Amino acid sequence: MKRKNPFVYGEIVKRPQFVDRGEEIERLERDLADAQKVFLLSPRRFGKSSLVGMVFEQLERQQIRTATVTVSAYTSYTQFLERFAEKVIRAGGPWQKVKEWAGRFVEHVKPQAGLDLQTGEITLSFGRGSDFKPEPVAAEVFALPGWMTEKGNFQMAICLDEFQQITQFDGTSVEAALRTAVQQQRKVGYVFAGSQPSLMKQMLVPDRPFHKSGPSYFLEKIDRSEWERFIRARFQERDRIVTKDALERLFSLSDLIPYDVQRIAHELWDYAELGSQRTLDGTDIEEVVHQLAVTQSDYYERVWEQLTHRQRAALQALAARGTSALYSEATRNEYRLGPASSLRTALASLDEQDLLDQYKGSYFFVDPMFAVWIRELR
Repeated sequence: MKRKNPFVYGEIVKRPQFVDRGEEIERLERDLADAQKVFLLSPRRFGKSSLVGMVFEQLERQQIRTATVTVSAYTSYTQFLERFAEKVIRAGGPWQKVKEWAGRFVEHVKPQAGLDLQTGEITLSFGRGSDFKPEPVAAEVFALPGWMTEKGNFQMAICLDEFQQITQFDGTSVEAALRTAVQQQRKVGYVFAGSQPSLMKQMLVPDRPFHKSGPSYFLEKIDRSEWERFIRARFQERDRIVTKDALERLFSLSDLIPYDVQRIAHELWDYAELGSQRTLDGTDIEEVVHQLAVTQSDYYERVWEQLTHRQRAALQALAARGTSALYSEATRNEYRLGPASSLRTALASLDEQDLLDQYKGSYFFVDPMFAVWIRELR
């Protein structure tokens, strides 16, 4: 009988597919329950959104209301403020109850509101004209969670995901308006989550509004021993064995990036189901990963064509030699990378394009399958 694939990627991962992070969950849950303002820094695909989702589930069991706003999803400051207010109001409960707690906000901002009679959800609009200025209402919007929690006597936790993108709306003035509001909210915990750690760190330096406003945590990779237990257990449920060599290849090719560990394991599961294989070794991992790279070839080719010769050379060197030998004279000569300063410039530009990121000071491929494609298909 066909069994549902137990490995999940590309969406919020929940139990029982969620792996490890027990210490991080406990710490973040405690901080948010205490209404702390927390910064969560993580490279892309490390599972920060799933981590926050797990914590929010547990907070809701404690009757703490939660709201998640993904900053990068909005194209204007006005749209961001509208959705922020909407999600906070929805988290508060039914409109008939919440409207009493949000009375000051409605009186000051005077939004146009729509109510879905089937779902009971409210939608807000502050003004669609090009002459509408969102800055004057920003302080009232950011103060809304504090007013509601005080008036309704409950706690709330809010996640601003991809927080590093907030400066696209109004420079650092939006940071100042938000910081002024949240520091006065004694019943609201915030997690400011960002997937570009270098940009997030810039937001915490002394001359920026959020300097020393709360603890900051960097999300590490999950230990391979936790992955090994999880993967072996899932395949054993189908009487299948994943060899040590297979796991070593999986961890190496995925670079232990949680998204890609789950992704390769997901494809390996389907590969085993279709081939009715009982033992899976390193060659099976190689085949699965090769096919993953092949399926993305058109996309990778388009990306490659837009890069400069030096950027391509830097990616080839990183894919083939790794970070430890990247700056050596032999590697720079082999790939015609030029002086170390030119290599640093190329790597920084690839970081800006979100093709590379840094983990503990070393560059890595955001998508490890791109490195496979470079090595095998270029």
